[in-house]
Amino acid sequence: MIINKEEYLFHVSGEKELKSMKRVLDLIENTLNRHNVTYTDFFEPNLIELAKSILNRFEDIGYVIDGGFENAERQIISIFSWYYFYEENKDSHISPIEIKGNLDNIQHKDVLGSILGLGIVRDKVGDIGFFKNSIKVALSKDISDYVLFNLKKIKRENVEVKSIPINELGKIEEIGVYKDIIASSMRLDAIIGEAFNLSRSDSQKLVQSNLVKVNFKEESKASKSISENDLISVRGKGRFKISSIDGLTKKERIKLKIFYPE
Repeated sequence: MIINKEEYLFHVSGEKELKSMKRVLDLIENTLNRHNVTYTDFFEPNLIELAKSILNRFEDIGYVIDGGFENAERQIISIFSWYYFYEENKDSHISPIEIKGNLDNIQHKDVLGSILGLGIVRDKVGDIGFFKNSIKVALSKDISDYVLFNLKKIKRENVEVKSIPINELGKIEEIGVYKDIIASSMRLDAIIGEAFNLSRSDSQKLVQSNLVKVNFKEESKASKSISENDLISVRGKGRFKISSIDGLTKKERIKLKIFYPE
């Protein structure tokens, strides 16, 4: 069977989105023709939703979405024939690792940077969870052994790395800082300006330079209206979530509480 990809991609826009969904269609075609289990890389939530909109149009396949952690953000989709009995422990394409050592001054970006520094692409790395005495990382099975044997240091600190069962990943506890801000409007550029102490023009330049994502999707309109619970990321500066909208000031400016995850 050869799938006419254009038929399934009419609603998909964006270079990354198109590339990812074409890959999903390749995997579907492979599964239908060879009756095997195929796997995506780790997808962000917006790509998961796009993939579901395509997968649900094929009656002869089933799929499972899993990121390892109970509250995973980045997840892998396993695709299989409808009659295949999928077993989570046997068929999962996630192979987690646990990192121990002097981790007091280690941040998310340090762990990710050290793994990517081994030559691993970002799409092979899932969520990174910080726990009381260790850091746990969800990895794609095809690169986990390489990371296991080659990750020796994070931010100049020697670390010990071991493989763990997927059911030991647990739930990631959100760690970060809350901040109250006051914005002139719910426009994207206005919110970014207040979140990072930037002028409106500087915020607009970031958006126009394709450095900003809203809910994991690249956003090019500085005037985009932002809502409660939206996640905004700015390359080179970090990301934050609109935790709550808390009414208006006497001058009718908008009071917001935002959360910066570590």
